[in-house]
Amino acid sequence: LVVPCGDVESRRKSHEMAALPDFVMPEVHDNPLGWGPSPSSCPEHLRYLPFAPYSKNDRLGRACEWTFTRDRDRRWMRNRTETEPSPFVIEQVDEEGFHLVDTKTAAKPKWGPGARRPGVAGQQGRGGARGGGQMGAWADRNRDGQSQASKHANPKDPRSRYGARGGRGGGRGFDSWRDKPQRVRVASVEVRPEWTALDGANGEEDFTMSLAQMEKLKTDDEPTGEEVASVGSVFYINKTVDKASVRNGLPLKKLQEPKPLHLPAMDDPVIKRLASQGKAHIFTTDLALAVLMAAPRSVISWDLVVQRAGSSLFIDIREGSSIHDTTVNETAQDAPDDENKDQQMNSMTALSSEAGYINYCYLMQCLDTATAPVPLDRKPSPVPMDTPLPPGKAFRYRRWQLEDDLAMVVRCEVDGAMPAKDGGTSLVTCKALNEFDAKVSGIDWRQKLESQRAAVLANELKNNRNKLARWTCQALLAGVDYMKLGYISRVHSKDNSNHLILQTQIYRPEEFAKQIDLKGENMWGIARTVFRRLLELPVEEGEQALCKYLMLKDPNKPMVNLYKVPADAFDYEVEDDDNDGVVEDDNDSDFD
Repeated sequence: LVVPCGDVESRRKSHEMAALPDFVMPEVHDNPLGWGPSPSSCPEHLRYLPFAPYSKNDRLGRACEWTFTRDRDRRWMRNRTETEPSPFVIEQVDEEGFHLVDTKTAAKPKWGPGARRPGVAGQQGRGGARGGGQMGAWADRNRDGQSQASKHANPKDPRSRYGARGGRGGGRGFDSWRDKPQRVRVASVEVRPEWTALDGANGEEDFTMSLAQMEKLKTDDEPTGEEVASVGSVFYINKTVDKASVRNGLPLKKLQEPKPLHLPAMDDPVIKRLASQGKAHIFTTDLALAVLMAAPRSVISWDLVVQRAGSSLFIDIREGSSIHDTTVNETAQDAPDDENKDQQMNSMTALSSEAGYINYCYLMQCLDTATAPVPLDRKPSPVPMDTPLPPGKAFRYRRWQLEDDLAMVVRCEVDGAMPAKDGGTSLVTCKALNEFDAKVSGIDWRQKLESQRAAVLANELKNNRNKLARWTCQALLAGVDYMKLGYISRVHSKDNSNHLILQTQIYRPEEFAKQIDLKGENMWGIARTVFRRLLELPVEEGEQALCKYLMLKDPNKPMVNLYKVPADAFDYEVEDDDNDGVVEDDNDSDFD
């Protein structure tokens, strides 16, 4: 029988089509109300099943593992943390009918987890012998029977790997410096009972400012400053300090630091003249404004005095404030404290006094006081100062138009001057970083300053973010051309009276701001928002002459609180200082 070829081919194709599985398109349930399956698509047997969160530590089932050792079970129970009661708890209803068939103790493997180590007693897994376990035959002991690990351990150091708290995996190896209690800091000024807190507790408007929100503030356009007046004179910079190096350190000269000049913006005759002419709405100093602009980086407490006279707002620093102190390692992980500060020269107060004295001596050593000072007469002030400024002290009064109806005048301080390449004069500010102990800071300047200068600056930025940001803000506000930064270290870590100048670096303020991640849009965003908020402070009737407020950074929380204080607040401090000065100046011949 002969079958046509066409029929054979068609039959083969029909058999192949019959062998293929059928594909049925599943029904897709669209949920127009949100993500996930719709309520109508839920199976009937799962419709009323409640949902409850669960932890990864919960055992959702039961299994029998014949190789599970008791040591591993003990370690799992020890490392398990206390969590909330799990909804997936299996009721022990069938424990009576459960019997263990194999009662033989499982032998520990020679290798891998749970393996025995020869000569090690009381092991607890990895690192058990090094940490909380007892050292056996592998321990290197001295003649007294004491192990080398315990001999060289520092029991006072919470980060010691072999200290009294044990090592990694030894049961107590994680009780380290992270577990120490949080430090309780003290406010920069004592809050009086008669002060009124503007925190919205009495149903009024809340004027509390969060540092986290201030860090996110930005402005689209940065304002440009213009000089409206200048007062004083400056010395030229001495280039001898620039020759200092790590190998040839220049000794820091010891000078007698005078009492700092305290001239509030409210009492400045130049600012009074500008306020009467209506040149601006906000009047402050470069240091006070730098504190606000660098507020998100601050850790310790600070305070500013805000006074409103009519439509003008004056922001000042009270005399004796902690803002005048030069902080050391404020933002470090192990910041210095004031425990036993009378006996410890590395306490926070002692280091702050040392850093302030170093900055003054370094500034005076950088200036060429043998020559006559240069008057800062770019735009002389028409109003003379009530008290003439000492030689080498100069102020620039600069104005910024923050918004159409908001202007600001800032009194900025200039430290020195240096000849420019075009024949003019360049303005300079001088600051100093100090090293007190290389073991505390983490980097030895004498070894890394010349070869790894960027690493030293990065380490200082980590430990002193707020201080460097304030210095940079002051330089940018003053409009200086250069910022001179000196690296000064103790001759010996146990001697806080003798220091060496190891190196000096000169930066452009704009370039240095980029290196420390200080953004101008955030600086001016903070200034605009804070000033707008301060102009909205409540003013009671009959108090249009003068209203006084206090901005206080919380010592333990990242926020700034505002208080309404009496008009005569902080006057007693000035009176006490004046009285002290009269007693000390009994014999005028001492200063001849």
